[in-house]
This record gives sequence, structure tokens and C-alpha cells, in this order.
Amino acid sequence: MPENRADAREYGHLPLPGGESTRVRDSGGGGTPVLLLHGLANSLEIWERVQPRLATRFRVIAFDWPGFGEASRPEGRYDGAFFAERLAALMDALAIERAHLVGYSLGASVILHFGERHPARIDQAVLAAPGSFGRRVHPLMLPPAWPGIGRWLGRPNPRNNRTTLRLALHDRAQLTPELEARTNRHAAIAGSAMSFHRTLTAGVGPFGARGVGAMARRARAFTRPALILWGENDRIFPPRYAQRAVQLLPDARLSMIADCGHYPQWEQPAVFAAAAEAFLG
Repeated sequence: MPENRADAREYGHLPLPGGESTRVRDSGGGGTPVLLLHGLANSLEIWERVQPRLATRFRVIAFDWPGFGEASRPEGRYDGAFFAERLAALMDALAIERAHLVGYSLGASVILHFGERHPARIDQAVLAAPGSFGRRVHPLMLPPAWPGIGRWLGRPNPRNNRTTLRLALHDRAQLTPELEARTNRHAAIAGSAMSFHRTLTAGVGPFGARGVGAMARRARAFTRPALILWGENDRIFPPRYAQRAVQLLPDARLSMIADCGHYPQWEQPAVFAAAAEAFLG
């Protein structure tokens, strides 16, 4: 692995246990690594507006979750435990024992699952709009979770992908042609419909978010310092759940981000990066 930023590199495919693989974009550098954990239906490129700035102070590593981006699409449950163990395997493959973890949506939720299993491997955590801090989700998130027809309704085709991105972004101007094209390209990879549906339905049921009680228990047990970030205009998970998150986590502070939806690192990258830098030190 790189020891300085002159050795920064992107791996086309980093082998992982069980024949799986992923892409990793590593800035290089020393100090405590910062791992960037993306959300549902995104890829490591969703961090491209903040990774260069964070990399001036930290070794910053973005990667594709299994089932998304250009990672492999293995069979599995695609629930919190599934992703937490893949994160542990990735850290092992990169010879990283302990790291700062920064995630949003799915990525933020996985950090709390990971903390349940591997607390000693987390230094500090930045959690942007994690799921299951309340039952309510946007109504358009529910049909893909309906029994039977849900798999068809929620398939990640170009029309549904555009709806998802428009829902996640407060400022429609932030839905760039590149973001849309990349989302469609990755969604067309074989196995993507399976991974999308299983990931979504692991966290969302026909009537709202699943596992709210379990997430509250997980949050109370999470003892690492945490920064909660939430877009004031988030339509996926209501911004009022930010207060519940900061109340449940033992060592947490909260920063709300104005003019921002569900992707704060994309819509307000300067605000996101500054908050993360100040918190991580």
C-alpha cells in the first residue's frame, strides 16, 4: 500500500475473500486512514467532490460496496451484518487495523453495525443521515418493498434511477449528466437488480424503515465519538431524526446542513469536508 501521496492509486479490482473483489481509490499518505462508505445505488465516485480536500490532511480511501459500482455481486443477504463483515474484510486486505469511518445513508448505518462487531477498529465516525432512526421514509421508497411486485417496481432501470436521484437531491441542478450516466452504467451490470432490491428491503419494509428498535440499541452501545450530519432538506429520511440520533449516541454532536438533501458530500461538499476535518482533527 502507498506510504505517501506520490504513491496514490486506484485499484481496478482488489481481491477479497470468497472470490469477491472491489475497486479502491486510495489517496496515499500517513496517519489514521479515513474510509468513505457510500450509500445505496451509488459508488466510490460519489465522494469525488470531497476526497481531494480530505486527502490534504488524511489518507483517504473510497471503495465500492459489494453489489454496487464495479464491485462483484455476490450472493448474500445484503443487510447490515453482510456489509459490516465486508468492511472488515476490506480493512484486512488493506492492512488497516483501525480507521476513521465516514458514511452516509447505508454507509452510515453500516458503521453502527460495524461498531457492534468491531468497536476497536473505529477511531471516530461521521454519520450522515443513517437509516432506521425512525419509521418514516419517503413514500416512494415503499413500493419496492411490497411483496411480490416490489422487485419489479424497484428494478434499477434508467427511469427509476432518475427518480431516486431526483428524490435524494435537494437542488435538481446537482443531478449532473455524469452522475446519472454512471448510475445507469453500474445498474446495468449483471446482478445489480438483486443487490439493489436485497439492500433496500433489508432496511425498508412495506410500511416504513425496519429495525428501528435494534438501531436504537446499536446506537446506545456505540461509544466512539460521532459527528451526525443531516441535510435540512432531506426527503429520504426526515431531518427530525437527526435529534433522535444525537440523543441515542453516547458521544455525539450534530451539524445540520442548509440547502441540502440526502447527499451532503455531493450537494454541499465544502460544508461537509470542513465539518469532517474539524471533527476528525
